[in-house]
Amino acid sequence: MLFSQRVIALSLSLSIAGVIAGCSSPNAVSTGVNVADGLRLTLVHINDTHSQFDATPAKVQGPDGEPLYTFIGGHPRLLTKAQQLQQQASANGVASLFLHGGDAFKGSAYFELFEQKINIDILNRMGLDAMALGNHEFDIGLAKLADFAANINFPLLAANVDTTAEQLLANVSNLKRYQLFAVDGTRFSRVSNQADAAGKTIVAVFGLALEDMRSMVPGTGELVFAAEVASAQATVDYLQAQGISHIIALTHLGHQRDQRLAQQVSGIDVIVGGHSHSLLGDFRQWYLGQQPPYAELLTNPDGVGQTCIVQAGQFAQAVGAAELKFDNAGRLNQCQGENTLLASRDYFRLALRSENSRIASSEQAKTESYINQLKRTAITEENSQLRQVLNEVYLPAVRKAYGEQISATEQTINHVRLPGTGGSDQHGSVLAGHISDAMYYWLNQPAVRAKTGRKVDFSLIGAGNIRANLEAGAIYEGHIRLEVLPFDTPLSILTVTGAELSELLHQVISATLPEGAHAGKFPYASHLRYIAREAENGQAVLEQLQWLQGERWQDIEPEATYRLATTSYLANGNDGWQRLQQVQQQSTDRIDVIIEQQQLAIYPLNRVAAITDSSGQQAFVPQYQQAGGLPCKVAGNDCKVAAAAMIDYLKATPALWQQQRQPTVTLNRR
Repeated sequence: MLFSQRVIALSLSLSIAGVIAGCSSPNAVSTGVNVADGLRLTLVHINDTHSQFDATPAKVQGPDGEPLYTFIGGHPRLLTKAQQLQQQASANGVASLFLHGGDAFKGSAYFELFEQKINIDILNRMGLDAMALGNHEFDIGLAKLADFAANINFPLLAANVDTTAEQLLANVSNLKRYQLFAVDGTRFSRVSNQADAAGKTIVAVFGLALEDMRSMVPGTGELVFAAEVASAQATVDYLQAQGISHIIALTHLGHQRDQRLAQQVSGIDVIVGGHSHSLLGDFRQWYLGQQPPYAELLTNPDGVGQTCIVQAGQFAQAVGAAELKFDNAGRLNQCQGENTLLASRDYFRLALRSENSRIASSEQAKTESYINQLKRTAITEENSQLRQVLNEVYLPAVRKAYGEQISATEQTINHVRLPGTGGSDQHGSVLAGHISDAMYYWLNQPAVRAKTGRKVDFSLIGAGNIRANLEAGAIYEGHIRLEVLPFDTPLSILTVTGAELSELLHQVISATLPEGAHAGKFPYASHLRYIAREAENGQAVLEQLQWLQGERWQDIEPEATYRLATTSYLANGNDGWQRLQQVQQQSTDRIDVIIEQQQLAIYPLNRVAAITDSSGQQAFVPQYQQAGGLPCKVAGNDCKVAAAAMIDYLKATPALWQQQRQPTVTLNRR
């Protein structure tokens, strides 16, 4: 059955009670339509929370111009703010929805220990109305994704995902293409179809997942991911044919693709996004940079309709709220709002955030007043009941899991995905450089080389492999394994030519440069350095590409061959690194390294195949010489090899943080 036919054949269903939330904001954009007002609606939204249930460290420019160190966000603050917004919306006579743009999974010690179960528990207490299906929801397998989808009390949405052939998800009724809500005063009531709405206004929320999910996530089974634009238009057309004119897209595509969606699909009123971690708006006082404007309006291809785009950052640090007004014909004529960063009352002079660096009590009131006056910021108390659940049910096991102290740093070692963002300079992430150094160091240890038979020339890691900063203070094994490098990351060694390396870097860097692009693929390096310049056409130009041979930097020669180390995920061609898969399409000398029962184990490959599914999307499948795949889930085996390398590296270099690392990555923007 064609996708468009499947859409038309959908039955209308609903599975979650609505929660009221609200919005207020000075930022507004308008279509200019001056018609009698119809529906008013508020959208409260979050995305890319990545199981950051506790507050995360941050810094802010203080009233004296010097930085203050603090903590922001966390799910107890999210809940408090959502409830405040709900009360405000209700008081203003406005109905509202609370939406999640996907990627609740992965990124904290809580998740590493409790996986989908803690997300079921905590998110069910949040009052969400719907969530988009994110790519990291696949990180722990389809069976656990199915458990999550079946047990959350809100629908998980993806209009372009066909589950028919995948046994584990085919019968999960709560994983659906869209959800209908009927406006009942200041509340939303559940309806199965228009007939049950009894003349009330209906709002439809449909989801979109990444169309290239199979090339990003190895474990997608028999799911089929259809094209985002075509699926969106087919869904909108079907809903409009049923008389539904208020349509919201809840997406996990990234801001750049959301913009494309608005410009290529007619009929979407608002896109509530995720994936690119875009904290839309100006947050320079929080050292978080300035991103594209919140509530941007883009014209649809029909030249008449306009779509409002919003997204709310990452790690449960902020909440977005958009206020919508429609005319009596159901056309959007106003979209206004902003993201609000959720601040705490704890402020310190030093990044260590020790009690002796806490601001004086005489400064507390002045500081709080100053913070509350910052635009797009609100000091927000934690919800006490949710805090109690985290403290009593989950936190004791998390504390125990951190293990022994391996290092300490007086300053936060920052990680950003793209150089020049998040307060970084043209060299970008300091932490990524150290991690790539650790990979190079670990693989070139005599004991490891004796097992692999390979000397690594240089290493590369993608920014998205790294999930957190390394905060100031004592560093425990758990900080590395549970927060910074939580993925199963076997290390791969393969041979590439200089020309293939140059092509890889050009493609991957270029893909991160457009405004709003997903930057998790951006490459950081050790014993390899490059200078990339953004050209007028928006592409990257490599002005320097060298490797460190002994003590001397040498130009990479196009015809010469080199031993590259990276993670197996990237070596397979995932996340836009497809040039590496193409290099291995016919054959490869690659080996993957894991730890089995505390011993190194080597897995040679024959090739990496590109498998195309019925929708035309590709998955990259490594074919091992003597195994069907890596035994990462076997008890006693450890595939977090990048984390093990970083832990060993920190133990071997106790003075690491006192030494300045020479940058190996330079990105010069226009």
